[in-house]
Amino acid sequence: MSTARSRSVAVAWSERRWLPAWERAVPALLALLAAAGLGVSGYLTYTHWAEQAVACGGLGNCELVQNSEYATLGPVPVALLGAMMYAALGGLALLGFLRPPAEPDWRVTAFWAIAFAGVAYSAYLTYIELFVLEAICVWCVASAVIVTAAWLLSTGYAAALRVHRA
Repeated sequence: MSTARSRSVAVAWSERRWLPAWERAVPALLALLAAAGLGVSGYLTYTHWAEQAVACGGLGNCELVQNSEYATLGPVPVALLGAMMYAALGGLALLGFLRPPAEPDWRVTAFWAIAFAGVAYSAYLTYIELFVLEAICVWCVASAVIVTAAWLLSTGYAAALRVHRA
């Protein structure tokens, strides 16, 4: 590593100590939410490709939802798209945790936009569950709650960064 680069990393870590606690905690919470979402969508992707029954615990009708025409986009399970979304959110959150932004930068904006798209698609799928399939998948609801929480938290984080840095 070059001397200039190592100095810049050292400065970033020394400045990081002086950040308010919430600026360090929010990216960590966003990463945890992304990990939880990745777990949910990873499980649903696995059950899809392994042709296993989804453990629904007697709540809702996960099998009906998972086997419906709405559970895939062509040959791709919707759960895999969710896993890719959560992986991207997790990567962005970890970037923010390792080097918090001085202001709402591309990482915060990208996280917010991806999470917003996830919320919108989850809302659409929830509508399909309730009014078309008339069945609920608790795993899908869990994913919708997780992505909504991540979007709300990232919205508050971006707003707080703008106010704090102004």
